Amino acid sequence: MHIPFINVDIEPTNRCNAHCYFCPRDQTPHQGLMTGDVFDQALARAIEFRPLAAEHLGVELKVNLCGLGEPLLNKRTPEFVGKIRAAGFECSVSSNAALLDEARGRALLDAGLQGIEINVGEEGEDYDRIYGLPFDRTCDNVVRFAEMAGDQCQVRIVLVNHRRDTEHIAKMTRFWRDRGIKHFLPFNIMNRAGALFVDEMQYEAYPERELAEEMLRARGSDPVCPVPFVFLFVGYDGQYYLCCSDWKKEAPLGSVFDESFSTVVGRKLEHVTTREPICRSCNHDPVNRLTEELHARADRAEETSIDAFLDEILDADRSARGVAEALGAEIGSQRARRRIQVTAL
Repeated sequence: MHIPFINVDIEPTNRCNAHCYFCPRDQTPHQGLMTGDVFDQALARAIEFRPLAAEHLGVELKVNLCGLGEPLLNKRTPEFVGKIRAAGFECSVSSNAALLDEARGRALLDAGLQGIEINVGEEGEDYDRIYGLPFDRTCDNVVRFAEMAGDQCQVRIVLVNHRRDTEHIAKMTRFWRDRGIKHFLPFNIMNRAGALFVDEMQYEAYPERELAEEMLRARGSDPVCPVPFVFLFVGYDGQYYLCCSDWKKEAPLGSVFDESFSTVVGRKLEHVTTREPICRSCNHDPVNRLTEELHARADRAEETSIDAFLDEILDADRSARGVAEALGAEIGSQRARRRIQVTAL
């Protein structure tokens, strides 16, 4: 698994104006808006980390304004985009587009936005019911913004397969293609590290769980999840969190005012190795992924080799450990927990 880049996800807010049942909003213990000084410090940490990522990992950093909420609820989001671009990073935003009116769209584009991921995988009354937002307005916002953006900003529609219905995903893809959208990001439903109860993601109850662990032991591996190392996450409150699946905020790793990205890598490795507190329940966890695959194959009476799937898991494990190992020297040399002096960008 070659890592072409590392994403720094900065969360403008974890509040949201939508009410999707597949986002466990009631599981977040606290919500708020990122302040200007917290953002400046988070961006300073990304700037600090950029040469380390290039030297030790040979990868580029990208910055994405996203998280557990709707970034456009924070009026500073266009300002944040401008600062990210001024610092020389590629920048994108994740949104549901319900607030993406012409004024906000123009502000984002004037700030230099290069990409936007828009979660809108339903239409009409189904959208109104599932998202709790008016579809006609959202649809108009998406189409208008795509026209305004032209070639400057790539519009990508996120299609969450919460229905477990590939035909519906194909239908929604056609719907948006007919309206000029060319780029799509399909996702299966995620259980948000167990914060969302999903029937088929109760991995401990599957008989294949023990077999999955035996197969990994036979390969001499105790694999770890790559997500926390490829998608670095800073919450609205300035805390580093293990990853964006930590909806319950169970794995805070320290503040951007006290820690750097490199100094929290060791703590991330400890969490994903012990699988506590959140990895054990998460659908991204390698043991759970293998358990799910084995269970699905049993249902299909599939007899083909699972070696390719195992290779994928082990390749991802090597990549995750490679990030931690490559930054090991920096972990040791930056133990002094000092605040970076931030100047206006």
